[in-house]
Amino acid sequence: MIARKTTSLLVAAGLLAAMPAGAANEKLGFKGIELGSSLTRIASNPKYDCRVVNTPIADMVCSLRPSEKETIAGAPIESLFYFYDQSTLTGIVFSLAEKHFQPVISALSEKFGKPGLKSDSVKNLKGDVFEDRIYRWTRPEGSLQAQRYAGRLDKSSIRFTDDTAAQRIEQRRALLAKDPRKDL
Repeated sequence: MIARKTTSLLVAAGLLAAMPAGAANEKLGFKGIELGSSLTRIASNPKYDCRVVNTPIADMVCSLRPSEKETIAGAPIESLFYFYDQSTLTGIVFSLAEKHFQPVISALSEKFGKPGLKSDSVKNLKGDVFEDRIYRWTRPEGSLQAQRYAGRLDKSSIRFTDDTAAQRIEQRRALLAKDPRKDL
């Protein structure tokens, strides 16, 4: 377990101008599965197991089956989850070993352009301080965040998110709670 303390925020100025040609148009997604895509793209694939959930951004989550393997930029992915609301992809989250983080960041930067960067200090249980780095790419359909230390010093996370999904879902659920007859 690690504790966080924000030490600095570095936001890249002129991100769009600094992006390689085509990066600004690159939609957020993983291996052809883009935010906003249909559940059928994953649910019909035997590599994944899907189940009903009730989270702020999803009513269905699909995960890579334990016997299946996936990679990003050649690095093995340890866990992979696709989050859906009403059969539409609202998020993708995966974790990988921290030792693979920097090559993955390089590949993501090549594909999506220069990210914003936030630096935090994290401490382990012994009190040793480490620099966490959180990279963020933003698009109209959502954002991509890559975090060097995700809950543990040996784990990193990558998160693609439809940033408006939670608000839309909350509003819809509030309407259903007010009038259960609409839940048909």
